[in-house]
Amino acid sequence: MAVPQAEFDGSLLVFAPHMDDESLGCGLLLAGHLAKERVHVVFVTDGSHSPAQATQSPDQARELVGVRMREARAATAVLGVPAANVQFMDLEDGTLQRRALELRAALVEQVRRVSPRFVFVPFRYDRHPDHLAINHAVCGARRDGAIQADVVEYFVYSQWRLLSSGDVRDYLAAESLRRLDPGAAAAIKRRAIECHRSQTTRFYDWQTRPILTRALVDRVCAEPETFLMHDPSVQGSRVFARARTWIPIAHRAEPALKRWKDRLAGWTGG
Repeated sequence: MAVPQAEFDGSLLVFAPHMDDESLGCGLLLAGHLAKERVHVVFVTDGSHSPAQATQSPDQARELVGVRMREARAATAVLGVPAANVQFMDLEDGTLQRRALELRAALVEQVRRVSPRFVFVPFRYDRHPDHLAINHAVCGARRDGAIQADVVEYFVYSQWRLLSSGDVRDYLAAESLRRLDPGAAAAIKRRAIECHRSQTTRFYDWQTRPILTRALVDRVCAEPETFLMHDPSVQGSRVFARARTWIPIAHRAEPALKRWKDRLAGWTGG
């Protein structure tokens, strides 16, 4: 069931693991927020490993970091986020799980700096290790009382091949979910996503396809944005209404399945 945008009209902080996650998972939310001065986005990593083949040398990595930072500034501007409310933590892409204590301290400091009503983090069973590290750090801090804001989990990787419905959101208890319908904000979300040209186009000559395909962009712009209201007392797979045993198994298997499929397709996109 869709909810009015006003439910999230308090001050909010979105933790984006990489440049584009803010638009993919929270683009409608950010575009539709009525008090832009109360909206904050923090990009946690430097985005330096997507596509991975573009960072074969330190100079190439620095160049990609600069590209992705400029794209992120353009995307958040399209979404109406004030430039002063956009921060870059610049932690190396792909390293967050190895820096758990440092990451938690840094994220807690960001929450205390902003003092938001809501903190948005990737879903607890997201696919990317950086996304999971941010969820674990913030949700652990909320559970321990280190932060007091309401935590909301958003979805970037929601499509799972190993689930019968194909969408992990279908397995969550409906009462814990909130959905924002696309409406007029869908066009804004699309423009924001398309600012991330290093991800939405064949940015390098050697790429056979974009990292974010046209089909994926079309889907995320047409569907509602789904949010899970985090309850610190409901941990892990207990959040699911069904398939609680199978989903953690599928979650571990999905990345290997994707790598195998990409190798069969001969894709070298990153």
